[in-house]
Amino acid sequence: MNILLVEDDPGIGRFVSRGLTAEGYAVHWLHKGQDACNTLKQTSFAAAILDLGLPDIDGTVLCSNIRRHGVETPVLMLTARDTLEDKLDGFRCGADDYLTKPFAFEELVARLKVLTRKRGEAGEVLSYGALHVDLGARTAFVGSTPAPLSRREFDVLACLLRGGGEPVSREAILDEAWGVGAGVAENTVDVYVGYLRRHLSRFPEAPGIETVRGVGFRLAAV
Repeated sequence: MNILLVEDDPGIGRFVSRGLTAEGYAVHWLHKGQDACNTLKQTSFAAAILDLGLPDIDGTVLCSNIRRHGVETPVLMLTARDTLEDKLDGFRCGADDYLTKPFAFEELVARLKVLTRKRGEAGEVLSYGALHVDLGARTAFVGSTPAPLSRREFDVLACLLRGGGEPVSREAILDEAWGVGAGVAENTVDVYVGYLRRHLSRFPEAPGIETVRGVGFRLAAV
């Protein structure tokens, strides 16, 4: 499984590269952001580990750049910036997960497994009633009508669909849609569920999303 590592610190780079290689990953290590930008536009990776403090370009700018060019490679940001606003900036620019330094290597591997599992689901379609989601194409349909969703809305909906109508906790949705230990408040899930409810309300045949008091949310048939 190919991983792109973008890290200018030689100590951290060697540590991560050797550790991931021992775990069975094929690691391509780059030191500069512009090189990484060009590589991501031309080559497919299972995931990218991106340091924010690069010598030639800020990691958030790099992430925004590749997203504007249609690069869907899952991005795990690796940085010493640890405030809530720093993390939110990372997610706003298109990152899928955010891990602060210093970090435990075991946690890095666990987060990578979550990101690459999502990518490995290409071609899998989840359905509940008239609602269908193609995980590979990242498209949602109610019947034959597309339901345009943002990246995060899609991930929250996919998590609910995996529940198959059973309650899904806010914590589970956060871990799946934002990444384990992302530092995002649980009420953020409520906000995105609200967005999804508004989207689905436009389709009479679409399932609803019910609040399960003290637990989380579940899909409910029409």
